[in-house]
Amino acid sequence: MRRIAIIPARSGSKGLKDKNIAELGGRPLLAWAIRAASESGCFDDILVSSDSPRYLRVAEEWGARPVLRDPKLARDDTATYPVIADLLDKLGMPEDFTLLQPTSPLRRTGHIREAMALFETRGEAFDYVVSVSPSPIPSVLIHPIDEDRSMKHFAGDYSRHRRQDYPEYCPNGAIYIADTKAYLAQRHFYGPRALAYVMSREDSVDIDNELDLELARLILTRRKGGDRP
Repeated sequence: MRRIAIIPARSGSKGLKDKNIAELGGRPLLAWAIRAASESGCFDDILVSSDSPRYLRVAEEWGARPVLRDPKLARDDTATYPVIADLLDKLGMPEDFTLLQPTSPLRRTGHIREAMALFETRGEAFDYVVSVSPSPIPSVLIHPIDEDRSMKHFAGDYSRHRRQDYPEYCPNGAIYIADTKAYLAQRHFYGPRALAYVMSREDSVDIDNELDLELARLILTRRKGGDRP
């Protein structure tokens, strides 16, 4: 069975200019995803989908197969599904695929291997594996604030709150593995037929702005062999 990794890398980020090729530890974010995928040994083909010739040159330099994305699939409001569906159609519909976002550079080869092993032993009950991490703020503490800034939606004595009493998780964006037919039918990775693969919060830094990038740099300096994926 042919295994593929898809790395989406649209240009035009607003929170951090050229986010997907921002420098971290001496290499662009895009290269971290490519190298982790390559060294995991899980994939026959690693593809980078981008609307940017510059990004695609970076992808090729680091050993991935560049795929130029149609501009109509590279707008700010373009969802993930049409991008993946278009690429899967071009690839001849592989049995399954893995999505690795370049904005999760602290994801390691071991994470990919473990998530893939979980997917391979999922049985008939599951079609997806999605990486998650412990939520820094439990949902019991999250409520809206009205225009008058009243906190009327916050009811209760939150001073007694203990985070360990509310173990909750959120998708961290690092790894998505899916059965192709199931994904094309459902159009997303979540729900009762998805298995959670848990990663630490440190490994789950998702880079959206300069502060996130600085945090990732700090974590890398604390790791032994920080240049390894």
